[in-house]
Amino acid sequence: MTIRTRSRRTNIITAYVMVVVILFVARQLASHKLSPASEPVKNALIFISDADSIDAGRGSNSVYRIGLDGRGLKRIVGSIPHGEGYLRTTDIDCERASQQLVIASHRRDLNGFHHALLDGSGLHFDKPDGGDLLSATRQIAIAPDGVSVIVSREKDGDYSQPRFGLVAGDLMSRKFKTIKKPTATRSYVSPVFSPSGRLIAYIIERHDGRESPTYELAIAAPTGKGEVVIYETPLSISDLAWSPTGEWLALEMSRQIYRLRPYGGELTKLTDHLGGATSPRWSPDGRMISYVSPSTFPGNQQVMIMNADGSGKRRATNIRGAVVNGCWV
Repeated sequence: MTIRTRSRRTNIITAYVMVVVILFVARQLASHKLSPASEPVKNALIFISDADSIDAGRGSNSVYRIGLDGRGLKRIVGSIPHGEGYLRTTDIDCERASQQLVIASHRRDLNGFHHALLDGSGLHFDKPDGGDLLSATRQIAIAPDGVSVIVSREKDGDYSQPRFGLVAGDLMSRKFKTIKKPTATRSYVSPVFSPSGRLIAYIIERHDGRESPTYELAIAAPTGKGEVVIYETPLSISDLAWSPTGEWLALEMSRQIYRLRPYGGELTKLTDHLGGATSPRWSPDGRMISYVSPSTFPGNQQVMIMNADGSGKRRATNIRGAVVNGCWV
């Protein structure tokens, strides 16, 4: 082989590698939009609602943003088209630092989730490139790095009732793997990342033949390894939120808000609303919690704010329609 032939082959290989690298980088920039496209969103509450008459008419819902003073209500992600209709969003999560917003929908024919920035721009569908499916997604959580994602999704099996497992992956590789597989007696729901992203917390619904399930609050690595159950109760636990300081977990239990130290400690009840309180979400500094409670007006929901110890409750806004709290940025 002559020097000229070797040189030509080397140039071809080099050019091929450069093209592959450029296409990969371009794909990441186009698909994931990890840099905010406009002024960062802050001092706002993000939630799901069918408050808009368009949403209610379509049987769908949208993602909304409102200021802490109850002003500036804005629909940032409208009804998402799907097939001949529209999706009904089941859960959202976001991160203030990366400005990422992830949106889940419990559809069996939808293998993936939607992803946007907090200003509503860049909405697109993220579908796994490999690994386990992400259809029938109940809840979703995004890590503080704005890349890692964990979902609770319904798993097929010979179960008398739906069973959910945890599936983890990331926005870069788009490969997802089951980290907690459900059984006939166990479901895994409501995953949340710790402030460092090094741990996750989640709820285990344990069905051991009793009339009602037992609920366990567990902590593990994001791989699902090293699981430790920190709290167990016969009362229904249906939502979790990890404080930005790492000191507390807020939980929705029997339709009221409680807080608990993740490494042991006394459970403290923070609300006692007659109609219940749901969807606790921490402020970015960990000093306050927002949540949702029924209004005295039929068909209306209140987004409430209180101090982290349960004092100082006030209404941020009153909205006609269903509301699920998403995040506080």
